[in-house]
Amino acid sequence: MKKIIYPITTLVIVFAGPVLLQSFSNKNNMPVGEIYVVTTLAGYSDKGLQVDGKGDKAGFSSSVGNLFATADGNVFVMDQGTLRKIDPDGKVTSLLGLIAFDAEGNQLKLEALKGPDGICLDKAGNMYVSDGNGNMIYKIKPDMATEKLAGDNGYKGSDDGAALESGFNNPQGLCIDKAGNIYVADTYNYCVRKISADGKKVSTLAGSQGDFKPGTGKAAKLQEFRTVAVDSKGNVYVEQNARGSCVAKISPAGVVTSFVGDIEALTPDGNNDATGKAARFFRINALAVDANDNLIIGENYRVRKATPAGVVTTLAGVNEPQWRDAVGDKARFGMITGLSTDAKGNIYVSDSYCVRKISKQ
Repeated sequence: MKKIIYPITTLVIVFAGPVLLQSFSNKNNMPVGEIYVVTTLAGYSDKGLQVDGKGDKAGFSSSVGNLFATADGNVFVMDQGTLRKIDPDGKVTSLLGLIAFDAEGNQLKLEALKGPDGICLDKAGNMYVSDGNGNMIYKIKPDMATEKLAGDNGYKGSDDGAALESGFNNPQGLCIDKAGNIYVADTYNYCVRKISADGKKVSTLAGSQGDFKPGTGKAAKLQEFRTVAVDSKGNVYVEQNARGSCVAKISPAGVVTSFVGDIEALTPDGNNDATGKAARFFRINALAVDANDNLIIGENYRVRKATPAGVVTTLAGVNEPQWRDAVGDKARFGMITGLSTDAKGNIYVSDSYCVRKISKQ
């Protein structure tokens, strides 16, 4: 066992490799036989430097951001203004950005990344990234050529219409549906925006500023949110954090309802697994949808799952900041900031200084 205390954070990191268990007790409300193993795919640095390499030889900053996993197990991740790729073997390669180093410590000469916030990919391998400060959405082609997709040259607004004449106000999380439509967490417009699959039109799906209140279209009230996920039926999910936390569900027609959790209810210590409104969450930071339309929910230090029927279970972690590769509630996370899933059901987690992987055994 080794213990590392980072000089630039109070996070204590403890490594104790994954241990397979044969079953779980009912305290996690997980069916016997569902074993979720947390491992570190890449990272494990005590310096916070963005260094390319494989596995624990790679370095990440303390603030790893949004990420997106492809069907073949490659992961693209935002790391403080640097776009990086992690292959299935854990090899990290920096693609765009101003601050990154090779394995020998030499600074890489890369093109700047214009959109350092949200990320998603389409079936053709095109990446879409959001630039919150610049109020723009960009498209990055497989050859790394970047072009504007939506936004009016940094104009801060909420205008719908032609994509390059539309306005955004701090766009953050992105996701893409099976038809190729892109959904944007338009944070300071307090709404979900939709970019048509042909990239030509921006519209507002639902939301306007206010205390969370279900409704339709702009009549629905949403508080600030930074992540967005979409299922195979076109339902969109966003987090809502206030006195308590919940996930809001938005139908393709723009009807907003409360899916799981209760924004008005404080979260007591404990497991908090339940169905629908009875489930309790600590602050929700990240969302993703798996191949079976289960919603994966990332709190500060736990990863949860909500079935399409709203049954919530805990997959890994407890409400405690630390770091440990292990099984289920024996695993620990430093700070969860991003989630994605691949076609095999693996879950990828942005964590402090690293990217973690959760696999069902």
